[in-house]
Amino acid sequence: MTIIFVITSFDATNLAFSRHCWETIAQAAWRKYPNELNPNVKTIDVLDRFVDEDGCLQTKRIIGSEGILPSWVNRIIGLNDICYAQEHITVNPNQKTMTLRTKNISISSWVQVEETLVYSQHPENKSQ
Repeated sequence: MTIIFVITSFDATNLAFSRHCWETIAQAAWRKYPNELNPNVKTIDVLDRFVDEDGCLQTKRIIGSEGILPSWVNRIIGLNDICYAQEHITVNPNQKTMTLRTKNISISSWVQVEETLVYSQHPENKSQ
């Protein structure tokens, strides 16, 4: 049996980070790991990076995180302490969008988690 989590979207226009320009938000998203406030992320490996025919930067990374499950649970089900996720990032500088798609690799036979984040320029205020 596989459990699939579905997270619905929400409008983040009024959140604090949305008061910054798109370039600042996109740079912050790139630099989110390593992060002293989230020490669980242990590894980030770039698998592929290229600019496609539309001028978009495409990047695929593997992120290794520790502490997803308690270590005693890992021992019972036979997992390592580090779990992995694949992240696919598309940056479109012309449309000023950055899309991050992340899905788990570890324990995917039991649970599948997929997350999509889209950072875009504010539709009415081009300085945000």
